[in-house]
Amino acid sequence: MNSGNGVQATVGNIQIENATLVAGPEGTTTGTLTLRIVNTGQTPDSLVYAVIDNGPAYVTPGSETFVPNASVSFGFDSKDWINTYTLKAAAGTYVPVELGFKEAGLVKISVLIVPPTGYYVGIAPNPATMPSATPTPSAS
Repeated sequence: MNSGNGVQATVGNIQIENATLVAGPEGTTTGTLTLRIVNTGQTPDSLVYAVIDNGPAYVTPGSETFVPNASVSFGFDSKDWINTYTLKAAAGTYVPVELGFKEAGLVKISVLIVPPTGYYVGIAPNPATMPSATPTPSAS
């Protein structure tokens, strides 16, 4: 049941804490998923799949692995990000979010979109635009 921002979920040894989607700057289709991922297990796990509002999500390279008995914060006071660049829903609505882990499996949650104001001021996708999937060739 949706009760506001800060959605909690558990799949296997992975706990999702305080998941909230912060809408990007006005006039964009971006958003940043703020949450903490906790691995309560005894073996590492990896985030291998992320979808926000039925579109692909960008995860900061190098932040996909979760060591045992540790947690990683995303999007707020962090160097790690889970972003969408195809958000069509408005603040105040809920969107589906799917996070798939190599060992724990898939978790599906419904997350509230909040505007980037108040507590959420300054939270915006990093990088601001979707990085290309493949490096562009440099000019010779």
